[in-house]
Amino acid sequence: MIATSTAITVVTVLLAICVIWLVYIIIRGHTESLLRTIIFIIILGIILGYLKNTQLERLSFKAIKNDLFPPSLPQYSYVVQEQDTQYSHRIVYRFIIKTEEDTPNLPPPPELKLDMDPNGRTFTLRDIESLNLVLDQLNLPPVSHGVQELYTLTGNQTDIGIYRWDDYPLGTLIVERTIFQHRDSLQSYHAIASITVDRRKY
Repeated sequence: MIATSTAITVVTVLLAICVIWLVYIIIRGHTESLLRTIIFIIILGIILGYLKNTQLERLSFKAIKNDLFPPSLPQYSYVVQEQDTQYSHRIVYRFIIKTEEDTPNLPPPPELKLDMDPNGRTFTLRDIESLNLVLDQLNLPPVSHGVQELYTLTGNQTDIGIYRWDDYPLGTLIVERTIFQHRDSLQSYHAIASITVDRRKY
């Protein structure tokens, strides 16, 4: 992945070089490379325009693909709860997870793409796009990097299945995972149980 700001700088420099080269070949009369240079300038201009207008803070092929061609996603079922304490204001998006037998028309919870750690017990979130697609549906800013399961950092049993971003634009982002199993196929996957945005009051 590369920062969008870095990509903008690189493309801007390349565009400037192409423009200088275009002026040079016009002055020197090298018309055989004129069309090719103009095409490069147009392509770089389109890329620069996209980079300056995208909301992505970091770029990857998958992130750009999803940004340009958003995948068709189900409208997840969730409830929103607000929790106030002396030091923070929390907004909790809790996804409704019930058995398909009880609620056959209820959409399944969003999948969370995780990689198993070498210890075979914990999971690391590296594929942030699976989370960012859900955050986008909730009208929340995306995360810019993956994180380890919080338990691997604290050793606290209550942090199993928890992922936390302390540098989130709105404060602290906390994601809790669970296991969802399709009743018919018996296939299961890691799903998002809740997303919490903790806004500090100090």
